[in-house]
Amino acid sequence: MFFNIILAGGSGSRFWPRSRENHPKQLLNIDNNSSTLIQGTLQRLIPLASVEQTLIVSNHNHADETCRQLAEVNFPPGNLLAEPEGKNTAAAIGLAAQWIAREHPSAIMGIFPADHFIGDQVGFQKIVQEAQQLAEQGFLVTLGIRPNSPETGYGYIKQGDPLDETSFKIERFTEKPDAILAQKFLKEGGYFWNSGMFFWKAATFLDAMKRYMPDSYKIIEGIDDLICDNKGKFSYKIFTDEGKKRYASLPSISVDHGIMEKSRQSVVVPANFAWNDVGAWSALDEILPKDPEGNIISGDVLAIDCQNSILQGNHRLLAVLGMKNIIVVDSEDALLICDKSRAQEVKKITEKLKSDKRLESVTSPSVDRPWGSYTVLEERENYLVKRIEVFPGEKLSLQSHVYRSENWTVVQGQANAEKDGESFFLNINESIFIPQGVRHRLSNPGTEILILIEIQSGSKLDENDITRYQDIYGRTSEG
Repeated sequence: MFFNIILAGGSGSRFWPRSRENHPKQLLNIDNNSSTLIQGTLQRLIPLASVEQTLIVSNHNHADETCRQLAEVNFPPGNLLAEPEGKNTAAAIGLAAQWIAREHPSAIMGIFPADHFIGDQVGFQKIVQEAQQLAEQGFLVTLGIRPNSPETGYGYIKQGDPLDETSFKIERFTEKPDAILAQKFLKEGGYFWNSGMFFWKAATFLDAMKRYMPDSYKIIEGIDDLICDNKGKFSYKIFTDEGKKRYASLPSISVDHGIMEKSRQSVVVPANFAWNDVGAWSALDEILPKDPEGNIISGDVLAIDCQNSILQGNHRLLAVLGMKNIIVVDSEDALLICDKSRAQEVKKITEKLKSDKRLESVTSPSVDRPWGSYTVLEERENYLVKRIEVFPGEKLSLQSHVYRSENWTVVQGQANAEKDGESFFLNINESIFIPQGVRHRLSNPGTEILILIEIQSGSKLDENDITRYQDIYGRTSEG
């Protein structure tokens, strides 16, 4: 039996300003005109194992949106494990292995990041079958991508003695090297990019964790007894309070460092299919079509005399004149301008924003919620204007506010507004006023997205001023 394990806990900080802490890279459609990365990953893996045999490990903050995005392919929410906090890949994989091993200890796990690009599906499936065969024999297998350039954004694997005609023992791992060392690796040969894809039996992995990471194993062992169903609309798996404490005590270690580097059963299978970890904006050069001047353009962009550039507009016009080899990404609250050769360094921006405690590192004016999203259009001392979008059939919590009143005006679709126990149906251009302290709820009974404009007035205008009485998503705090 084979299980797909999708690791969806990353932040994608090099894709700022599109990617934020509250809306990571795997939930984005990077080119503004396709499936999100995690949707593409699941669709790619379904030929290997059904959605019923696919598990996802995700941060709890992104679990609802992940389930919503994957609902169209009937992904069962109960197959998503929501980590209370990120503890790197060894913990996430150990969690999945423990879950699988209860009923299927000899099952093979295929570990796949949620945010990679793979171009050759036939070649990919062929290599996966080879890796499965080695995993059946008790090896810990990873796929190595043959390098075609001295890339400094990837880790490297040095091949050791051959195991058979198509695989090698692993001599060593090297974290992201500088340009000189990467060039040396390329010249010497025998090195592969670390793909982050792994294959092994669930029991084999747990045995390796017990041997090489005994402290982590003791925490992981039996932790699934401290996991329960989320009580909201999507019944994914969450940790009990005791489970959260236990998981928080895990060290943050990658599976490469914690196990693969130490085990003599570690094997690399060279892979020739087109692959990219979509680790920075410059990665789009390899996966998206270009215009005759070598530009990758999306959104409302006017480009004149530009070459070899990545230009992403948003809702306003982005005009670029006479630029070469640059990245320009416009978002609602931030604009990135970067030399393409320094795309990997965008992470420095997010680190600086975080150290300065600026919200631009965490969230954008558009904030996802399980029921839809809201966008802050304008904010002043005593009023705030939002655009609220509610998915068909969804509803906000029954709530009240101590410090503010609200006025809703429908601009698209139909709303059902509950106010002090009474229901009001609102069509386009119709409004309703919600005074301070009044219990109210908004829902979308229609088949199209409901859009309304909300004007808040009061002495305190923030998301903490919510007293929640009922909520189909099981939330008890803001949102």
